[in-house]
Amino acid sequence: MSGWSFLLLAFATFSTGQFIKVRDISASYTDGPDQKFYGSCDFEKDACGWKDISKNGFRWRLEKANISSIPGQVMHVEGKDPGIFSKAVLEFSFPQHTALGCQINFWYHLHDPIGISSHFALSLDTNGPSVVLWEIKQGQTIGWVNTTVGIGNRPKGTKLLFSVDPTYIGTQDIMMDDITLMDCAEEDIPAGSEKLSCDFERNTCGWYLDQSANLTWERTKGQNPFDNQGPGHDQTTGSGYYMFVATKRNSNPSQTARLISYPQQAKCVSFWYHINGASIGSLRFISKNTNGTETVVWTRAGTQGNKWHFADLSFATNDSPVQFIFEAILGGTDGSIALDEVQVWSSVNGSCPPERECTFQSSLCGLEPDPAADFPWVRITGMQAAGSSSPSKDHTLGTDQGYYMSAQLWDRPSASQSRMATRFYEPNLESEECWMFWYHMRGRDVGMLNVYLHASQNRQITLWSRSGDQGERWRPGRATVISPLSPYQIIFEAVAGEGQVMDIAIDDLSVLNGRCPPHGLCDFEMDLCYWVSNALSVHSVDWTWTSGVSASTFAPQVDHTTNSKLGHYMAFDTKHNADEQIAYLQSELMQPVDQACLEFWYHMDMWNAIGKLTLIVYVNESGTLHSLWNQTGAQGRVWHKITLDYGASEQYQLVFEAKRPPRDDGVIALDDLFFRERLCDWVQESEHGFSWTHQQGLQVDTCNKGLLYDHTIGNKHGFYLALNMSGDKDFETAVLSVPVNIQASTMCVQFWYFMLGPSVAKLDLVVKMQTTESVVWTRSGTEAAEWLKAQVTVSLVDTQRMKFTGSRNAKSNGFIALDDVSVTPGACEDHSPCGFESSSLCGFDQDISDNTHWLRVNGSAGHVDHTYRTQMGHSMAVLGKELLKTETAHLLTPAYSKTTESCLQFWYWLSAGSGDSLSVHVYLNGELGPALWSRSGAPSTGWEVAEVTVSSPATFRVTFKAKLSPDQESFILLDDVSVRNGACLPTGSCDFESGLCTWVNSDLDDHDWVHADGHAGGPLTDHTTHTTDGRFMLSQSQMTNPDNNSTAILISEQVRHTSDSCLSFWYNMNYSNSGILRVFLEMENTHRRLVFKTSAAVMSWSNYSTTLNETKPYKIVLDAESGNGGFIAVDDITVTKGQCKGTAHFS
Repeated sequence: MSGWSFLLLAFATFSTGQFIKVRDISASYTDGPDQKFYGSCDFEKDACGWKDISKNGFRWRLEKANISSIPGQVMHVEGKDPGIFSKAVLEFSFPQHTALGCQINFWYHLHDPIGISSHFALSLDTNGPSVVLWEIKQGQTIGWVNTTVGIGNRPKGTKLLFSVDPTYIGTQDIMMDDITLMDCAEEDIPAGSEKLSCDFERNTCGWYLDQSANLTWERTKGQNPFDNQGPGHDQTTGSGYYMFVATKRNSNPSQTARLISYPQQAKCVSFWYHINGASIGSLRFISKNTNGTETVVWTRAGTQGNKWHFADLSFATNDSPVQFIFEAILGGTDGSIALDEVQVWSSVNGSCPPERECTFQSSLCGLEPDPAADFPWVRITGMQAAGSSSPSKDHTLGTDQGYYMSAQLWDRPSASQSRMATRFYEPNLESEECWMFWYHMRGRDVGMLNVYLHASQNRQITLWSRSGDQGERWRPGRATVISPLSPYQIIFEAVAGEGQVMDIAIDDLSVLNGRCPPHGLCDFEMDLCYWVSNALSVHSVDWTWTSGVSASTFAPQVDHTTNSKLGHYMAFDTKHNADEQIAYLQSELMQPVDQACLEFWYHMDMWNAIGKLTLIVYVNESGTLHSLWNQTGAQGRVWHKITLDYGASEQYQLVFEAKRPPRDDGVIALDDLFFRERLCDWVQESEHGFSWTHQQGLQVDTCNKGLLYDHTIGNKHGFYLALNMSGDKDFETAVLSVPVNIQASTMCVQFWYFMLGPSVAKLDLVVKMQTTESVVWTRSGTEAAEWLKAQVTVSLVDTQRMKFTGSRNAKSNGFIALDDVSVTPGACEDHSPCGFESSSLCGFDQDISDNTHWLRVNGSAGHVDHTYRTQMGHSMAVLGKELLKTETAHLLTPAYSKTTESCLQFWYWLSAGSGDSLSVHVYLNGELGPALWSRSGAPSTGWEVAEVTVSSPATFRVTFKAKLSPDQESFILLDDVSVRNGACLPTGSCDFESGLCTWVNSDLDDHDWVHADGHAGGPLTDHTTHTTDGRFMLSQSQMTNPDNNSTAILISEQVRHTSDSCLSFWYNMNYSNSGILRVFLEMENTHRRLVFKTSAAVMSWSNYSTTLNETKPYKIVLDAESGNGGFIAVDDITVTKGQCKGTAHFS
């Protein structure tokens, strides 16, 4: 600061009343740490710019102290003969602005022989109403007293005023001396300003109130500081201090309060915040560099519930110091913002602890690129991304100045990967965490975003995944993380698609204790689950995220989830005024759904006689609101449950509208919102104490009682319906039914099912008509250990109810599960695989040059199809009874793109003579190629599966060629045709990692081989991957009578080799009484030849290989005869051409 000087003319009076002119004094102020800020004064020479502006004789005077121990001069007020409006006022006007840490220190002495209290005050005047900074009301002091008062950053011309009110009785003596203005220059650094870690229990530490703002933070404590607002308690002790701002009756929503530090080199910041209220603004954390540029690093807007939340931030290493600012913007008319337990520190070993809440505004939050990835993620702003496919705004700030992480896929080759990972976290032994983030996926063929859990020394596990265009908006994602045994990290992976204008971005990572709520469920305990309170009209107010702790007159005293005052819910809490009030609570944007169920609990209380508050539920499609349900008036001080069926033909939101007419009072509350893609009105019709249960993987302790994961979200937190098939009686059934109220001629029932166990009886889909019931779809026995999709087209003529029926008997063992059931009007349209259930035949064509054609037939012809396995299902057939002579019929698939290798799978049933056949050919350029697969000779005993690898240099079709002679009983059936990329496995080979390949359990055995892993009670690991998650086939002891052992039979598809072949497999038997494993070759469905037999316990995986010299078609049969304990397991079966190499047997 440049030196400046001035001329002072001061007058002093003595008690005699005579004025003595004080000589002119030239004072100057120059920069430097030893210089005092102008206004400091010891009053020995003059008043140093302090002026008495009193109106009469009751005034300040510069006098010699009349105390022997104080020989110098002081400012003095003597209370003789004051007037009725007397006030002694001493004023000083700042000739320059003051700094944040500016404060005044002074000494004062009060004396009144009668003991009447004097009112002595220090005020501040900024050309408006004066503000009292300090005051005391006291008769006299014991000697001189020293005090310090904060002034803060004030503009030039601000006036300090020391005032004394007269007592009118007795004689007042008030003296003041040694005024010192400290840390008032911009260059001054206050002592203790580096102490930014603060719990606010004693003071504000190194944080300073910004006096230039139009609102100031208050340091307060206790329950609800005023107007029933605030946290009610601090975060540190539960009864201590915190910083606080709140709306008042006359508050302006634009008012802003700032808490500012002095420049620091700190890198790590954490704090607790509380933002609550029906109409409240935002809290922002801002960094300010040396050139004055401010950057919003973190922000939260709107109510965050009546609870304290934790935030932590890290900053890139910077040689220049940075100021930190907490800025609270009221933004509304009802609510409060609080701050507590701020921690600021330098990094440890060069970095901060991994952040639990990350906005990317100032750093990567400890995320590090994976060096093995093809390209890195990039931290950018919307402004930097201008002209690209990246988001134009971040999610945190919603502006082009906010930072986020971008994969920048527009510049990446297809299938290339970008990966970044957190540091390793310590195991969370007894708890789970919910990782939440926002993602943006834009562009056709954009690719895929994956989130993995990688525990040290274990393979990564997929927690969450999305693919395809998600629109021009930020969307929420969340995943539950549990790693009970080893340190772990989270990996974010972007995989580039084939699009040209595309990108994937993520923002706002946060971690909360506890598991994430299941998809579609919100209990409001953790957060709002992406429900948003939005203003859709001029009368809109906000829904409040609150709890019974701060409940008003009509609000619920407990929530519905926890039935306690601490539990949270959403509330429309009206304020009494003359205006109408409306609040809208909206879900995130969701994908179209034909049939869905919304379930929620509501509470409505108000003045019974006159209250007319209304709650309405809508489906919002493209701005058009379709009403689902409404309720008006008081419904008692209890929670009520509602379930609503709905559908949406396009992207939609669910909307809750709460409305209050003018001058009414009351509260509407919502809790436990749950929506799912199925009908609401499913009911149990159990008659035997055997029923479907709604369960999670969390509740499962053994694999035979249920699944560890659902289909919807694919983890143990997801729900599904399950049947425990272990029974002790025959003919038990569990029935789940729903009324059918669809106005159409047909409906499509789609669902996912899981059937696993050594003796799973049956699952049926049944339709009930007015007088009869029909099974339209059925499955029995175990299936592959995965969720399988089923879709069934049902005629609605006379249909009243639809049922899922599970059956079991005394020997049943295992479970059946159902998930993601949907019912939609019209026939099913997904034809992969093609089950010929639609008359369109999935695009299959007949060869018009044939004399006879394939026919679409149903099961009423005497042979059920493979898709539905009932009389209702369809398949393609060539029937001998329709022929007069031997005929050939060709059925052509739709056209397929050129392929190096694709695998065609189909199911067939051949019941014909030795000269009849079914073969598969590639049809290319009008020419039929050679047979790639054929079957003739011995008829099949039922539906059998086959796979064949096809290839073509150009677009092609596949032809099924049937040759059949006339016969009343002969036929060829075809069903469930599908094509997948890649070559088929060699016939009969399977590692069982992705299913059973073409192996099937026999319908004629006593129990089934089970598709198992290391958790199923057999070997602890498979042979293929040597892990507990690896798959194999398992036959366990059924604990039957020793004289009546149980047999499990697994059969391969038919193998055709014209020369030697090598059969190899691995087996595991843990006890000597595990039973007997036999391997047969079966020819012509009747003759079996034994090639292997063992009953020896091997206690580990052992290999058997044998060279087969069969030239006729055969099937491989695994026959496990169980003993009274232990297990038999088989894995990695291979059938390859040529003799076995090394040690092998010959058969």
